[in-house]
Amino acid sequence: MDKPNETPIYVYTQHPQTIEVIKEACGNRVVVLSQNRSRDPIDDLLAQIPTNDLATLYAVLPIDRIAELRQGAPLLKIILLQLDGTIIERMTGRPYDPKSEYPESVVRAALKVIKINDINVRYFKSFREMVDEMLEKSRRIAIFNDATRIGCGIALNRLGIENVELVKTCVDSDCVEVNPLGVKSGYRISFASSNKLTPEQIAEALLTGNMARFYYVDVKAEIVPLCE
Repeated sequence: MDKPNETPIYVYTQHPQTIEVIKEACGNRVVVLSQNRSRDPIDDLLAQIPTNDLATLYAVLPIDRIAELRQGAPLLKIILLQLDGTIIERMTGRPYDPKSEYPESVVRAALKVIKINDINVRYFKSFREMVDEMLEKSRRIAIFNDATRIGCGIALNRLGIENVELVKTCVDSDCVEVNPLGVKSGYRISFASSNKLTPEQIAEALLTGNMARFYYVDVKAEIVPLCE
């Protein structure tokens, strides 16, 4: 039974299966926020949640935008929602697609609930600038998402960058991850488009800088139970 003094849990995601999993676990504390696709998501969130009161937000957001949200709502406990692609691939037998909808049973098994304790973001001016820094560390780059990995390969070829091994996951320390699974410090690429992108479209976004952000995030986070 819900306690009257428990703070509300605001949920910001377009995935109905994720919302149902949270409602089942957290009951009447859940307040599902609307999403206005014509607005910046941070502006959209700040218009709907109390910025000076204690509250909890469960959100599906690019991790760099969380740093902005923390500035606008310093009392808000921010919980990032992510699906573990390795679990989804094991359960479905297909490559993980972050734009796809999955059955509630798969979402329940794969859902990671991650409390962000501290975060700092360092942006790069271009894909090339980020790649140059990564190659100082290793010429093996791991990108779990298949379309993003193929798109990065196309972009590297067009930049004339050779002798780079693109792999799905790192198996040893001689490797640099892009968009590492879970919430880890590391290099990341975020795309502004909410639509599923083809590898060619990803390569174009990387090379032009349109609809893509390149950054290194230093984050301290922990996996927590739902409704904590």
